[in-house]
Amino acid sequence: MPISIESCIFAVESTNKFHRMKHGRLIILTLLLLAGMFSATAQRVGGGLMVGPAFSTMRIQGNDSTRFRPDFTGGVRIALIPKHSLIGGEIDVIYSRQGTSSKKGLDENNNTIRYKQRSHYINIPLLINIYFRRWTEDDHDESKIPRLRIGPQIGFCVGGNEVLDVKGKKKQQYITPWERGSYNWLDYGFTAALSYWFVEVRYTFGMANVFKNGGKSTNHVISVTWSDIW
Repeated sequence: MPISIESCIFAVESTNKFHRMKHGRLIILTLLLLAGMFSATAQRVGGGLMVGPAFSTMRIQGNDSTRFRPDFTGGVRIALIPKHSLIGGEIDVIYSRQGTSSKKGLDENNNTIRYKQRSHYINIPLLINIYFRRWTEDDHDESKIPRLRIGPQIGFCVGGNEVLDVKGKKKQQYITPWERGSYNWLDYGFTAALSYWFVEVRYTFGMANVFKNGGKSTNHVISVTWSDIW
Protein backbone atom coordinates (compact mmCIF):
# COMPACT_ATOMS: atom_id res chain seq x y z
CA MET A 1 0.00 0.00 0.00
CA PRO A 2 1.64 3.35 -1.04
CA ILE A 3 2.32 5.97 1.62
CA SER A 4 1.28 9.50 0.75
CA ILE A 5 3.34 12.63 1.38
CA GLU A 6 0.48 13.97 3.51
CA SER A 7 0.76 10.92 5.79
CA CYS A 8 4.50 11.49 6.25
CA ILE A 9 3.99 15.17 7.07
CA PHE A 10 1.26 14.28 9.57
CA ALA A 11 3.52 11.69 11.22
CA VAL A 12 6.39 14.20 11.59
CA GLU A 13 4.09 16.88 12.99
CA SER A 14 2.54 14.37 15.41
CA THR A 15 6.01 13.30 16.60
CA ASN A 16 7.10 16.92 17.18
CA LYS A 17 3.86 17.64 19.02
CA PHE A 18 4.39 14.57 21.20
CA HIS A 19 7.92 15.69 22.17
CA ARG A 20 6.70 19.21 23.02
CA MET A 21 3.93 17.77 25.19
CA LYS A 22 6.42 15.41 26.84
CA HIS A 23 8.81 18.25 27.71
CA GLY A 24 5.94 20.41 28.98
CA ARG A 25 4.56 17.65 31.21
CA LEU A 26 8.04 16.92 32.56
CA ILE A 27 8.56 20.56 33.56
CA ILE A 28 5.09 20.82 35.15
CA LEU A 29 5.63 17.60 37.12
CA THR A 30 9.03 18.82 38.30
CA LEU A 31 7.57 22.13 39.46
CA LEU A 32 4.80 20.37 41.41
CA LEU A 33 7.26 18.02 43.10
CA LEU A 34 9.58 20.90 44.00
CA ALA A 35 6.68 22.95 45.39
CA GLY A 36 5.64 20.07 47.63
CA MET A 37 9.19 19.51 48.84
CA PHE A 38 9.72 23.21 49.58
CA SER A 39 6.54 23.49 51.64
CA ALA A 40 7.59 20.48 53.70
CA THR A 41 11.15 21.58 54.44
CA ALA A 42 11.12 25.37 54.58
CA GLN A 43 11.52 27.21 57.87
CA ARG A 44 11.49 30.81 56.73
CA VAL A 45 11.24 32.95 53.60
CA GLY A 46 14.14 35.15 52.47
CA GLY A 47 14.73 37.52 49.59
CA GLY A 48 17.86 38.70 47.87
CA LEU A 49 19.60 40.13 44.84
CA MET A 50 22.04 38.74 42.31
CA VAL A 51 24.10 40.63 39.76
CA GLY A 52 27.25 40.02 37.76
CA PRO A 53 28.86 39.15 34.44
CA ALA A 54 27.54 36.41 32.17
CA PHE A 55 29.18 34.54 29.32
CA SER A 56 26.79 33.20 26.72
CA THR A 57 26.88 31.25 23.48
CA MET A 58 24.60 29.16 21.31
CA ARG A 59 25.16 25.65 20.06
CA ILE A 60 24.02 25.78 16.46
CA GLN A 61 23.65 22.61 14.44
CA GLY A 62 26.23 22.49 11.65
CA ASN A 63 28.15 25.53 12.96
CA ASP A 64 31.29 25.08 15.07
CA SER A 65 32.51 28.71 14.89
CA THR A 66 30.42 30.12 17.76
CA ARG A 67 32.13 31.26 20.95
CA PHE A 68 31.20 32.67 24.35
CA ARG A 69 30.65 36.42 24.55
CA PRO A 70 30.68 38.54 27.76
CA ASP A 71 27.52 40.25 28.95
CA PHE A 72 25.39 40.97 32.03
CA THR A 73 22.77 39.34 34.24
CA GLY A 74 20.86 40.45 37.33
CA GLY A 75 17.69 39.71 39.24
CA VAL A 76 15.94 38.88 42.48
CA ARG A 77 15.62 35.70 44.55
CA ILE A 78 12.89 34.42 46.85
CA ALA A 79 14.13 31.48 48.92
CA LEU A 80 12.62 29.01 51.36
CA ILE A 81 15.47 28.51 53.84
CA PRO A 82 15.63 25.52 56.21
CA LYS A 83 17.47 25.50 59.53
CA HIS A 84 16.96 21.85 60.39
CA SER A 85 17.23 20.28 56.95
CA LEU A 86 19.78 20.05 54.15
CA ILE A 87 17.16 20.78 51.49
CA GLY A 88 15.63 24.15 50.66
CA GLY A 89 14.47 25.90 47.52
CA GLU A 90 14.10 29.17 45.70
CA ILE A 91 12.58 30.86 42.70
CA ASP A 92 14.47 33.56 40.78
CA VAL A 93 13.41 36.25 38.33
CA ILE A 94 16.44 37.19 36.24
CA TYR A 95 17.13 39.55 33.37
CA SER A 96 19.76 37.91 31.17
CA ARG A 97 21.51 39.26 28.09
CA GLN A 98 22.48 36.27 25.98
CA GLY A 99 23.67 35.47 22.50
CA THR A 100 26.81 34.39 20.72
CA SER A 101 29.78 35.62 18.72
CA SER A 102 31.50 33.97 15.77
CA LYS A 103 35.20 33.65 15.18
CA LYS A 104 36.79 36.14 12.79
CA GLY A 105 36.69 35.07 9.19
CA LEU A 106 37.00 36.39 5.63
CA ASP A 107 34.22 37.14 3.16
CA GLU A 108 34.37 36.70 -0.63
CA ASN A 109 36.22 40.03 -0.91
CA ASN A 110 38.86 38.96 1.63
CA ASN A 111 37.51 41.38 4.24
CA THR A 112 37.64 40.54 7.92
CA ILE A 113 34.13 39.68 9.10
CA ARG A 114 32.49 38.68 12.38
CA TYR A 115 28.87 37.98 13.30
CA LYS A 116 27.42 38.78 16.74
CA GLN A 117 23.97 38.09 18.13
CA ARG A 118 22.44 39.43 21.36
CA SER A 119 19.08 38.47 22.82
CA HIS A 120 17.23 39.63 25.93
CA TYR A 121 15.52 37.15 28.24
CA ILE A 122 13.50 37.15 31.43
CA ASN A 123 14.40 33.81 33.01
CA ILE A 124 12.56 32.13 35.88
CA PRO A 125 14.40 29.14 37.40
CA LEU A 126 12.87 27.04 40.18
CA LEU A 127 15.71 25.48 42.14
CA ILE A 128 16.35 22.92 44.85
CA ASN A 129 19.02 24.16 47.27
CA ILE A 130 21.16 21.36 48.66
CA TYR A 131 23.28 22.46 51.65
CA PHE A 132 26.58 20.66 52.20
CA ARG A 133 26.21 20.83 56.01
CA ARG A 134 23.59 21.67 58.61
CA TRP A 135 23.23 25.03 60.30
CA THR A 136 25.15 25.67 63.55
CA GLU A 137 24.74 28.24 66.30
CA ASP A 138 27.42 30.39 64.64
CA ASP A 139 25.50 30.67 61.36
CA HIS A 140 23.56 33.94 61.12
CA ASP A 141 22.61 33.43 57.46
CA GLU A 142 23.13 30.89 54.70
CA SER A 143 26.12 32.62 53.08
CA LYS A 144 28.77 30.60 54.95
CA ILE A 145 27.19 27.25 54.04
CA PRO A 146 28.31 25.83 50.68
CA ARG A 147 25.30 24.82 48.59
CA LEU A 148 24.32 23.36 45.27
CA ARG A 149 21.33 24.72 43.39
CA ILE A 150 19.69 22.73 40.59
CA GLY A 151 16.37 22.75 38.77
CA PRO A 152 14.37 23.64 35.65
CA GLN A 153 14.18 27.08 34.09
CA ILE A 154 11.69 28.81 31.82
CA GLY A 155 12.74 31.88 29.81
CA PHE A 156 10.87 34.49 27.81
CA CYS A 157 12.62 36.27 24.94
CA VAL A 158 11.74 39.96 24.71
CA GLY A 159 13.88 40.90 21.73
CA GLY A 160 17.39 41.03 20.37
CA ASN A 161 19.70 42.31 17.69
CA GLU A 162 22.20 41.01 15.17
CA VAL A 163 25.47 42.77 14.33
CA LEU A 164 27.58 42.12 11.25
CA ASP A 165 31.10 43.55 11.64
CA VAL A 166 32.93 43.99 8.32
CA LYS A 167 36.40 45.61 8.54
CA GLY A 168 35.38 47.32 11.80
CA LYS A 169 32.16 48.74 10.34
CA LYS A 170 29.07 47.45 12.10
CA LYS A 171 25.64 46.85 10.59
CA GLN A 172 22.98 46.32 13.23
CA GLN A 173 19.46 44.90 12.92
CA TYR A 174 16.92 44.81 15.76
CA ILE A 175 14.61 41.81 15.99
CA THR A 176 11.57 40.97 18.14
CA PRO A 177 10.19 37.47 18.82
CA TRP A 178 6.88 38.58 17.28
CA GLU A 179 8.45 38.92 13.82
CA ARG A 180 7.99 36.08 11.39
CA GLY A 181 11.02 33.82 11.17
CA SER A 182 12.84 35.40 14.14
CA TYR A 183 13.28 34.18 17.75
CA ASN A 184 11.04 31.73 19.54
CA TRP A 185 9.57 33.65 22.49
CA LEU A 186 9.71 30.64 24.87
CA ASP A 187 12.93 29.02 26.10
CA TYR A 188 13.35 26.25 28.66
CA GLY A 189 16.15 24.17 30.09
CA PHE A 190 17.99 23.34 33.30
CA THR A 191 20.22 25.29 35.66
CA ALA A 192 22.95 24.22 38.10
CA ALA A 193 24.91 26.50 40.44
CA LEU A 194 27.48 26.38 43.24
CA SER A 195 27.32 29.09 45.93
CA TYR A 196 29.61 30.02 48.81
CA TRP A 197 29.71 33.24 50.76
CA PHE A 198 28.35 35.83 48.34
CA VAL A 199 29.70 34.31 45.12
CA GLU A 200 27.72 32.03 42.85
CA VAL A 201 28.79 30.29 39.64
CA ARG A 202 25.81 29.21 37.55
CA TYR A 203 25.48 27.26 34.32
CA THR A 204 22.27 27.18 32.30
CA PHE A 205 21.78 25.02 29.25
CA GLY A 206 18.75 25.49 27.06
CA MET A 207 16.71 22.73 25.44
CA ALA A 208 14.40 24.80 23.22
CA ASN A 209 15.25 26.00 19.73
CA VAL A 210 16.26 29.69 19.81
CA PHE A 211 15.22 30.50 16.24
CA LYS A 212 11.94 29.73 14.52
CA ASN A 213 13.69 28.73 11.30
CA GLY A 214 16.96 26.98 10.52
CA GLY A 215 18.85 24.22 12.32
CA LYS A 216 18.77 23.36 16.00
CA SER A 217 20.17 26.17 18.17
CA THR A 218 20.17 26.27 21.98
CA ASN A 219 21.26 28.83 24.59
CA HIS A 220 24.14 28.17 27.00
CA VAL A 221 25.06 30.67 29.72
CA ILE A 222 27.72 30.77 32.46
CA SER A 223 27.36 33.53 35.07
CA VAL A 224 29.49 34.60 38.05
CA THR A 225 27.34 36.71 40.34
CA TRP A 226 27.37 38.46 43.66
CA SER A 227 24.43 36.90 45.43
CA ASP A 228 22.92 37.88 48.78
CA ILE A 229 19.83 36.89 50.74
CA TRP A 230 18.22 38.22 53.91
